This record gives sequence, C-alpha cells and structure tokens, in this order.
Amino acid sequence: MANQMGEASEGRTSGKGKPLNSIDHKQSKPVKAWVKNELKQQQKRFKKILEHMEEIAPKRDKWFEEFFDRITTRGQNIDGDTRMVIAREDLPKKPRRKTKVTYEPKDLKGFDH
Repeated sequence: MANQMGEASEGRTSGKGKPLNSIDHKQSKPVKAWVKNELKQQQKRFKKILEHMEEIAPKRDKWFEEFFDRITTRGQNIDGDTRMVIAREDLPKKPRRKTKVTYEPKDLKGFDH
C-alpha cells in the first residue's frame, strides 16, 4: 500500500516523494533566487546553532546531572503539591551518542554533522 508521501506500493514505480495531493507550483526566476538565498542564510544559521550546541555540551551534561539529582532527592511534581521521588536506578542511562539539536536535515544539505 502506498503511503502519503507518494511512495509506491510493492511492485509499482515510485512517485516524486511528495504528498499525493501536492500541487506542482511554477516559480519565477526571482522567486527561485530568493528561495536559494533564504536557504543559504538558513544553513548559516543552523551551522551556528550546531556549533553553539557543541560548545555548551559540557554545560548541558551538568544540567542533566542537576536535574537528575533534584528528582532523586526532592522528586517531581505529579499532582498539585504531590511529589514523587525517582530512584537512581530508574533514571535513564546516558546515551553513547551526542545530544542532537532538533532540526530538519533537509535544511542542512552539504553539512556533515
């Protein structure tokens, strides 16, 4: 069965990878140039954000630890003034990968992150 992004059902050729009901809009040259310029600017912004996220990684690790200490001693608020203390063994394990910034990868074409 085909999905909503225009991919083909088994045994059929694939679509364009766009939603099935999408309209193929024509764009003038100035509009295409503007979109291209905006994409470049957005990629620069995202690159700065990624660099900043790398810089504050040690701080972020400290923030995680402070939060875990707080919920294992004071607990977390579950209803009104009711708090529930979380046991250390119930805390999530630190992943081996780096913490990632949420973004759309398609906006960062050409960046190896």
